[in-house]
Amino acid sequence: MQPHVLVVDDDIDMGDTCRRLLEKRGLQVTTARNGIDALDAMQARLPDLVLSDVRMPGMEGGQLLQEIKKRHAEVPVILMTGFGSIQSAVEALKMGAADYITKPFTREELLASVERALELKTLRGEVVRLRHELQNKYAPTNIIGSSKGMQQVFERIRACTRNDATVLITGENGTGKDLVAQAIHYGSSRSGRPFIAINCGALPRDLIESELFGHRKGSFTGALHDNPGVFRAAEGGTLFLDEVAEMPLDLQVKLLRALQERKVRPVGESTEYPVNVRVIAATNRDVHDMLQGGTLRQDLYYRLSVVTIHVPSLRERVDDIPLLVQHFLKKHTNDNRIEGFSKEAMRALERYPWPGNVRELENVIEGLVALGAKGYIEESDLGDRFQTAMAATVGAGAGPGAARQEAALPFNGLPRLEDAERRLIETAIERCGGNKSKAAELLGISRTRLYRKLREIEVSG
Repeated sequence: MQPHVLVVDDDIDMGDTCRRLLEKRGLQVTTARNGIDALDAMQARLPDLVLSDVRMPGMEGGQLLQEIKKRHAEVPVILMTGFGSIQSAVEALKMGAADYITKPFTREELLASVERALELKTLRGEVVRLRHELQNKYAPTNIIGSSKGMQQVFERIRACTRNDATVLITGENGTGKDLVAQAIHYGSSRSGRPFIAINCGALPRDLIESELFGHRKGSFTGALHDNPGVFRAAEGGTLFLDEVAEMPLDLQVKLLRALQERKVRPVGESTEYPVNVRVIAATNRDVHDMLQGGTLRQDLYYRLSVVTIHVPSLRERVDDIPLLVQHFLKKHTNDNRIEGFSKEAMRALERYPWPGNVRELENVIEGLVALGAKGYIEESDLGDRFQTAMAATVGAGAGPGAARQEAALPFNGLPRLEDAERRLIETAIERCGGNKSKAAELLGISRTRLYRKLREIEVSG
C-alpha cells in the first residue's frame, strides 16, 4: 500500500500543485484548507506524512505541528512557507518538524524532502519494532525456570529494572548471566539506548584500558584512529562487563574511579569525559576466594555489588531440566521428529553433573536434532558421557539429582546421601592428587563450598 500524505494549505492552487506532484510519484494524497480541517481529516484517516503551510488562518502551521506531536507523535510533519528564514527553520525543527522547505521550491526539492521524511518514518517504525522484539526476547519470563532459585533471580531482575543501581551477577559458566543482564537492560528505562557487552577475560591486557575508556590516535602503536571506548559508546544505556574479575588490578583502580566519578579519560588524552552509563558486571569465580586471594579489589567489589544476583547452576535447579529440554527442542527444530524423552533418559539428564550448565544442555539437544533423532529419546541415545555419569551416580549417589531421588525413594538400595557425598568428595580429592582447588573445579563447586562440605562430613585429606 502506497504511503498517504496529507497536504494542508489555504492556497488552493499550491495545495493542488503539491497533490499532483505527489500523486505522479505514486503517493496517495488528501488535502485540507487549514489546521482545523487537517486534524479532522487525521481522525478519519491517519496519514503517513503531513505537508503543511505555515501561514494559514485560524490555526497556523506551527500550532498544527504541536497538536500533531501531542496526538500522533509518530507522524512526521514538513512545514513550508513563503516567509522563510534560518531562525524560523530552526524553530520549526526544535518543535519537531521533520523538515522545512521555503516557497517557491522546485519539484525536486519537494519530492526529496517528502521521500526523506517517509524513509525516516519507516526506519523509526523498524527501530520501535526491533526494540519491542528485544524487550520480549529478553524479558525475565523468557528465561526458563520455575525452581525456587530462579524465582529469586526473576524477583531481583524485576527490582533492578526500576532503578539504575550497579549490579554484580555471579554464577558458573553457561548459567545465563548474559541473559540476566540483557533482561535488566531491556526491561528498564534505558532499553532504547545501547546495550554493549565486553568480555574482560578475552581482551589482551594492553588493550583493555583503551577498549573501556577509548584512546587518541597515535597514543600507542596500532592506534590508527580515535576510539571513544565502550563507556562512551554505551552513553545513556548499559555496559555489561563480563568476567570483570579477570581485569588486572591496576585497571580495576581505573574502573573504580570511572564508576565513582562517572567520567572517563581516553588513553593519550588529558581531558575527562562525563558518561551516563549503567554498569552490570559478572563473574564465574568465587567472589570471597578472589577477595581473600587479592585478585579482586575490595573497594571495586563494593562498588559493583550494590545489587547481587546469583544465577544457580543447573545442578542446583534439576527441576528445571524438563522445561529447558522442551524449550530447546522447540528452538532447534521446526518439526516434531523428537516426541520426548523416556523416563530413563530424563533421569540420566537429571543425574548428569552438567559442568557446562544450561549452555551444555542446549548443545546436547541441538546435537540430537542435528543427528536426526526421532521418536522418544532413550538413555542410550545420549552418549557415553551420560551413561558414565549414571554409573558413577548409582555407585556414589552424587549430585542434586541423586539427592532428589534419595529423598523420593529412601528404600531403593542407594547409599545414604551423606555417605554418597563423602565417597564422591574423597574420590575427587584423590584423583586431583590432594589439590582441593582442582577437586572443587572437578566437582563443579566453589572452593569455599568444598571446604564447608569437608567440615560437614569430616572428610580427611
